[in-house]
Amino acid sequence: MNDWTQMNQATREASVVTPEHVMLRFQTAGVGSRATAQLIDMVLLFLVNITVFILFSIAFFGNNDLFFLETENYALAIALLFIFVLNFGYYLFLEAFWGGQTVGKRLLGIRVIRDNGQPITFLSSTIRNLFRMIDMLPTGYFLGAMVSLFHPRDKRIGDLVAGTIVVMESGQTPSFFQKKRMKKLQEQAGLESFSLSEAQKQAITREDWQLLSTFISRLSSLTKEKKQELGQQIAATLSKKLDMEDVPMVKENPLLFLQGLYNQLQNEWKLGK
Repeated sequence: MNDWTQMNQATREASVVTPEHVMLRFQTAGVGSRATAQLIDMVLLFLVNITVFILFSIAFFGNNDLFFLETENYALAIALLFIFVLNFGYYLFLEAFWGGQTVGKRLLGIRVIRDNGQPITFLSSTIRNLFRMIDMLPTGYFLGAMVSLFHPRDKRIGDLVAGTIVVMESGQTPSFFQKKRMKKLQEQAGLESFSLSEAQKQAITREDWQLLSTFISRLSSLTKEKKQELGQQIAATLSKKLDMEDVPMVKENPLLFLQGLYNQLQNEWKLGK
């Protein structure tokens, strides 16, 4: 078992210690949610594949031009190659550059991260999706589903080799009244004048955003003591990186400080920067 990760097999939760030495707890995504996300992706890819094939057919097989007639023998091979690259690249590039999510995963509220809690890398995504072909054996992702079903962290073969794990997204979106109350508290704390420079925004890495957004999204599930403890740790880490250690709010109200950071950064990072 990874030194950084412990697993509660009964509740299917992974406790991850980040490089900032902050422990975060994730609920792993089970076979049901992953299968539904996969079905959505497959339907989407099926529609795209059909569209591509129809366009190729019209361009090459429905054209009497001499050039198209001479290249007709290669049209099917080109179409099949393009479809293969499209299908493989869909998972590879979306997971690598869209915050560990495909369209199906985003709709189901799950994402791929590394075993140490950090965002998935291009290399991890490549390895994970190369082994997708093995997980698909003998048909319908049967082998991958069986491995995931009996693995304590719901991992398929690609996850085991790439060192990745699929987890559930954060809790519920704050209600209208919760947002109003938070805004009022932020105004009282002086968050209206709290803003980051472009240089400070650039200093925030993907790992920093993952840490911040995960903490904010799980506030409702933490005790008051745990909120304060984790909030102080994360606020100290991020304020040091942003050269804001002297800002009174960091020590006086770290939760509002972190909420202020989140509000300013979410539009930039929600798209999976």
